[in-house]
Amino acid sequence: MQRFTCDTEAINALIRSDMYGLEYFYNLYFQGVKSFLTPYCRLTADADEITQDTFLKLWEMRKRINPDQSLKNLLFTIAKNKALDELRKFKSHEAKLNFLELSKDRSFSTFDEIIFADYERVLGTVLDHLPSRNLEVFNLSRKEHLSNKDISLQLNISVKAVEKHISKTLSHLRIFLKNHQISCFIFFTTFFNL
Repeated sequence: MQRFTCDTEAINALIRSDMYGLEYFYNLYFQGVKSFLTPYCRLTADADEITQDTFLKLWEMRKRINPDQSLKNLLFTIAKNKALDELRKFKSHEAKLNFLELSKDRSFSTFDEIIFADYERVLGTVLDHLPSRNLEVFNLSRKEHLSNKDISLQLNISVKAVEKHISKTLSHLRIFLKNHQISCFIFFTTFFNL
């Protein structure tokens, strides 16, 4: 193994595609990167794998490394991004599995489908009679799942105004449902996952 007297020599060797430059940083930072990743991983083997991927990514981007930049900071940034990517993949996979489980468990009968279609028709009727601003706020809140603050920023109105629009809409829905003898609880849980 080639010996380097400082990190700068090893960085320059790495940039020149010298494997000894990579080996130098691998030996220097592997344990630190792995320790950093361990709390973010479900298994120690995952931390090992992401650490290996981090050094592989460092090798792949060696020609773009700025020799004046801290390589340690770069390594930990790569490691953090790799860990976040893995968490996103895991969450996405977990959501797909949950959806498949729900799909298996909830087989709708023809009667259920008729009731659901009727609820959709009722919702459409109610929403058609709302003032346009109430409808806009309600859709951003319930269909796009934006927070009241995000809605207020998007529509350039106060958070209190957003709350007032949502409250009026829900009140309008409750009155309509009561007049048509539809259970508010069943209706809201069916359509808005409340």
